[in-house]
Amino acid sequence: MRLSRILCTGRSVPGFLAFALSLCVFGLVRGDVPDMMINTDGTTQLHNEEQIWVSPTDSNVVMIVWRDFRLGYRRVGLGVSTDGGHTWVDSLLSGGTFQRYSDPAISGDRLGNIYPLTMNYTGYGLSDYSIWKTTDNGAAWSGPYYLIGSYVDYLEDKEFMAIDRTGGAHDGNIYVAWARFPGPTRIMFVRSTTGGVTWNDTLIVGDPQFFGGDDAGQFAFPFVDADGNVYVIWRHWYYMDGWRPCQVLVKSTDGGQTFTDPATFLVGNAVDYAPGGIDIYNMACVDVDITNGPYHGNIYFAIPDGVQDGPYYHSDILFMKSSDGGATWTDTTRVNDDPLGQPVYQFHPWMTVNQKGAVMIFFYDQRNDPPTYEKFDAYIAFSFDGGETFTANYRVSDVSSDPDDALAGANIPDRREPTTRGSLSTKPPEDSKAGLIAEYIGVIAYNDQVHCTWTDTRDGNQNVYYSNFGIPLLAPRLILPEDEAYQETLYPTFKWAACGYFGETTYDLEISTDSMFSTIDFTYPCVDTNIFTVSSALDEVVHFWRVRAFRATDTSDYSQVRSFNVDASAPDVPTLLIPADGDTIGVHTPTFSWSEESKGSPVFYTLNVADDSLFVVDPEFYEYTGIYDTSFTMTDSVGDGITYYWRVKASDELGHQGDWQEHPFRFIVDLFVRGDANADGVVDVGDIVHLVSYLYKNGPAPDPLDAGDASCDGIIDVGDVVFLVNYLYRGGPAPGC
Repeated sequence: MRLSRILCTGRSVPGFLAFALSLCVFGLVRGDVPDMMINTDGTTQLHNEEQIWVSPTDSNVVMIVWRDFRLGYRRVGLGVSTDGGHTWVDSLLSGGTFQRYSDPAISGDRLGNIYPLTMNYTGYGLSDYSIWKTTDNGAAWSGPYYLIGSYVDYLEDKEFMAIDRTGGAHDGNIYVAWARFPGPTRIMFVRSTTGGVTWNDTLIVGDPQFFGGDDAGQFAFPFVDADGNVYVIWRHWYYMDGWRPCQVLVKSTDGGQTFTDPATFLVGNAVDYAPGGIDIYNMACVDVDITNGPYHGNIYFAIPDGVQDGPYYHSDILFMKSSDGGATWTDTTRVNDDPLGQPVYQFHPWMTVNQKGAVMIFFYDQRNDPPTYEKFDAYIAFSFDGGETFTANYRVSDVSSDPDDALAGANIPDRREPTTRGSLSTKPPEDSKAGLIAEYIGVIAYNDQVHCTWTDTRDGNQNVYYSNFGIPLLAPRLILPEDEAYQETLYPTFKWAACGYFGETTYDLEISTDSMFSTIDFTYPCVDTNIFTVSSALDEVVHFWRVRAFRATDTSDYSQVRSFNVDASAPDVPTLLIPADGDTIGVHTPTFSWSEESKGSPVFYTLNVADDSLFVVDPEFYEYTGIYDTSFTMTDSVGDGITYYWRVKASDELGHQGDWQEHPFRFIVDLFVRGDANADGVVDVGDIVHLVSYLYKNGPAPDPLDAGDASCDGIIDVGDVVFLVNYLYRGGPAPGC
């Protein structure tokens, strides 16, 4: 580490060395766990739909549940580690009323009790939810306890669970929400105030009647905010230029006894499949900051949503947050950082907020398999500033999974009990595709140690994989200015994603006029925020910038390099061309032209036309703005015989405005042909006859009267007759002023 970095952190050298040594010792004791398979059945059957939990009272205790087909039909596997994820024991959950299990979930309370939850069923009419409980880190289990306990012609499907860990009035309450089939579906809710042993009556929080008798929706997700309020969100449909998926939310302020009416808070875009035959859904995940940190109470929401990226329609992981109990939500933020303009899908996000308030979003990503983009990896992104920014994405899986290997494959290599059997049972198998790789994965963290679990096909079929690691210091993800953008000031502001906790992470910002940074014009070291305005004026040329992050123990790679153009001056004053100063024009809708004032950022023009040289806003004042050409034809009609003034101002899209001309141009509207006294469109002998008749025989006046003033002396008399005779027969000047 450079001395400047040590000084930057404010540590003394001996203190820093002692701190680093302690981290090294800690690392030797507790090292990260690389990708490893958790299920040990040795079959080629499916294992998917993982969830994970770490005990908040003993971080060595990690548990995973998953949907397990080793017997040829749906069961739920349970993996338990008591040494921080280094070694595991796996088994199948058992003891339920019915033979089949599915849709696993797992969570825990504040005291360290851990609860696996599953669907337990045979089909319609015989389905319930079963929950187990351990109070001693998996040494002993009680249960299963049943959430409903009565069976009618329903199929209870896709449950998720939330447990109150706020320490408040409802601390320890367990909440479960799901969809009840057949249609019209209902969104159901049930709670336990006795640690899962007994359960209250179910509530319908999404009633089909509220939705006009149609399906109420699917993929219900409960969560608890920092004040102990309970929410359920789920997917529904909203008509806006066609049917589009939306998210619906209800809220309880009395511990899940009563709920508000459903409210829609996000209308998205449908996305159903990823390349390789992978089913994906607009299913959201949510977590809440219940820490005592600066982002206490924030609700965080992530979802895979369809996006149009140039010629491609695919899915991104989009993020929103609410800081007012779900009443309002921010605009969506793109979590994945793969380059735009490629048909790359991201899907199956899961989210957790650690004990220090860091947000972590874990998801599948197909970016590493061009040009077809079918193989998928597990990636994660972090936010250290309350969801304002997300880091560069970190690849968790070290081998890509192929969807073609997701249903069956070769024997698992190097297992303790190699086998060629397809399952461990002769029971007739059920359809096991179930979304190909199922519908969700899992992530949890204990402070800065992150634990991930996902479905992996590197062994030729679906298996449960796991990894844990300390939060990495990633290269900063640049946000503003955007690449090749123009800056309106000599002192631009830069923004990048926070790479770590504020107070523990600093940044060096470097700016150069050389894209290779062989020379660096400006260096700002030890920046302790991720938004920074430079203190030295930059030249109005193209600049390049990059950022590097530092912690007490490590340094990140440099970020990508972006360019920007400083363009701080206003456009010049355009030169007025047509109509020229003093011109007479004969049209109601004149066309104006002026010189082009080009600069770095796009320039547009504002045109004023008025009958007053001071351009007083009255009925004869016209303004046109947003003109990107250097000529413009008025869309309003000007009056006859009136003198007008015109001027043009140039502005750029950065907000700089140029000046008006000191001397606006004047033009006169003359919509008749001077000398055409009889208004037949030509000047000829008929006009001489018309004037003579008007002057001496009481004939009709010229129309308009000024048309008879061929000499432009302001009066109509015999001089105009002589003027026309000279013009028509003796080569005299043409009528006109």
